Amino acid sequence: MRDFLRGNIRRITLLVIVGAFSLSFSGKIKEVVKGESTCVCAYDGYGYYMYLTQFFQYRNLNFKQNELQAVQDKHCEGAVVYQLHTVENGNALDIYHMGQAYLELPAYTVGHLFAKIGGYPKDGFSKPYHIAFLLNALLFILLGIYFLNKILRLFFADHISALVLLIVYFGTNFWVTAVHGYQLQHIYLFTLIAALFYYLLKVRETKKNKHLILAALVLGIISSVRPTHALLGILPLLMLRKVYPSSWAYWKAILLFPLAGLLFNLPQMIYWKVMGGNWFILNMHVEEVIITDPHIFDFLFSYKKGWLLYSPVFLLLIPGFVQLYRQRKAFFWPVFGSLLLLIWIFASWECWWYAASFGSRAMVDLYPLLALPLGFGLVYLTKTRMRRAATMIFVVCTLALSVFQSEQFSIGYLHPDRMTKAHYWYIFGKLSMPDYQVNRLEIDRSNTTWPEKIQPEKLGFGKLEQLLFCEVNNRKSPAGTSTLLVKKPYFPTLKTDETRFEAEIIYQNQDSLLPGTIKFEAFSKYNTYDWKFYSLPTQKRAGETDTLLVRFNLPRINHTADKIQVYIENPGKKDIIVHKLKIKALSLIRN
Repeated sequence: MRDFLRGNIRRITLLVIVGAFSLSFSGKIKEVVKGESTCVCAYDGYGYYMYLTQFFQYRNLNFKQNELQAVQDKHCEGAVVYQLHTVENGNALDIYHMGQAYLELPAYTVGHLFAKIGGYPKDGFSKPYHIAFLLNALLFILLGIYFLNKILRLFFADHISALVLLIVYFGTNFWVTAVHGYQLQHIYLFTLIAALFYYLLKVRETKKNKHLILAALVLGIISSVRPTHALLGILPLLMLRKVYPSSWAYWKAILLFPLAGLLFNLPQMIYWKVMGGNWFILNMHVEEVIITDPHIFDFLFSYKKGWLLYSPVFLLLIPGFVQLYRQRKAFFWPVFGSLLLLIWIFASWECWWYAASFGSRAMVDLYPLLALPLGFGLVYLTKTRMRRAATMIFVVCTLALSVFQSEQFSIGYLHPDRMTKAHYWYIFGKLSMPDYQVNRLEIDRSNTTWPEKIQPEKLGFGKLEQLLFCEVNNRKSPAGTSTLLVKKPYFPTLKTDETRFEAEIIYQNQDSLLPGTIKFEAFSKYNTYDWKFYSLPTQKRAGETDTLLVRFNLPRINHTADKIQVYIENPGKKDIIVHKLKIKALSLIRN
């Protein structure tokens, strides 16, 4: 029996992994068949999928906010449509790229065919589409397993390959990302990057053009799914350097990659040109990629979404990269260079925590590359009995932690967006908490009553601190103008963005028909990313004052130098006099 297990350890591991994902997705399909699940996709996932629903239903890509919201209201209760951006010509463009729609198109076509045959609504959300969508996601997970297995077999013995497979699929955030975030890009990009890496390895091994062409086509698709991943062009640049006999042959091979990128991005460019008026529209998101101000430490280590905090098994990459450099330097620089470059880009996104996820979901894309140094690290660390014992204890503990925390995520204890140090340790090691509390989470920025609820001093994780943020007196906003009242950095006056502002405005406004507005905007030197505005109505007699009292929570502040600006927009025919604007801040100061 022992000999059988040793001889078939890799195959058994593959069967376990394939079986686990198949069982999970069969459960999801059963829910669809029973009518318990009706939402094919929402939020970011709908941003990719709507290209298909719009084109198949209306034969155009002229999106309408009200139509899309009606679809989400019908099938995905509570999901808000935010995926459109209105450009100068008045058209509403999808802010997401269409590359993932290419990957979903075959399944959509099959679902459309079965909907037509079975008499289901041909709207992209009836049962045949939903089942096809889930099967397509499962297919890409299985393809990712296939390519990763083929990569590992090129380098490692079966027992190391089996261990790497277990680590990647169960010892990281891959499981949660695949099972709960299958609507998103990551399982697709994981598979595509695994295929790209495999075909590049085969080019080095065989020098066959078919592998080169396949690698170029795969990278082209990757760039159409997530344009920043075009940076993975560093892989062929470095991996193929010494493959070809001449510089001309090398550059001719490399040229295939940008040509493939152009091929798969051309439909996107045509869409932008026809609907938006420009061949290139670089970014329609509120957030920007600011490479001069990356959140590296938070991205890697924070309790909110730190990649290494929630997937600590990747600490094995430290000895792994050392061994890769010593033994296979030709692969060290492509993999290590790609990792550094993309971590920098991922951490430079102003929404560096990537919304709802377990750990950093952006990193899942790169796991096929990281499997290589991971394997080399395991080979080195298991050479002696003592190192092998210590390594296996570490691997088993991190695997157990990941599985445990994945279950905490599934039942709602491990929050997808608002984790903190206090909450992490509050739920640590627990799957049943009858008196479970959310007080320790990052503040709920949609609710201004949080200071009255969280009791930080009683629960021992912090304190509430109040201060006067700013005060201005006797400002006039002339008729028909905008007048700046305040422009001030948040920090260092504030210690944290977990803060509620209370603004008191005492003003005189004699135009009851066009009362004017006071606006509070959070902005950086790159963009304005949050705004709140309140009307300044009046029912008073001439010379009398009105008082407006408003409360609002700060957004997550993107950069330490960001500021608030407060100004009056006065469209009326009479001046608005602000006798006093007083802003008090109530902050949660954590231990």
